[in-house]
Amino acid sequence: MSHRSLTDFVLESALSRADETLADRRAFVLSKAKWSAFQAALDAPTRPLPRMQRLLTRPGFFDGDSSD
Repeated sequence: MSHRSLTDFVLESALSRADETLADRRAFVLSKAKWSAFQAALDAPTRPLPRMQRLLTRPGFFDGDSSD
């Protein structure tokens, strides 16, 4: 009826429902002190995460075997 594929229809419906469900989580209110702490956390330098670095640098499942 809407001249779209089933995939497009389901995807659009899921995204719409997700928007409705998460709408109250898009904005939040913080006190001045908590806002300052939040900004400081965002501005802080990153810390090394060796396990994450290893995960991101090793071949992924879909990369295939390098011996092929």
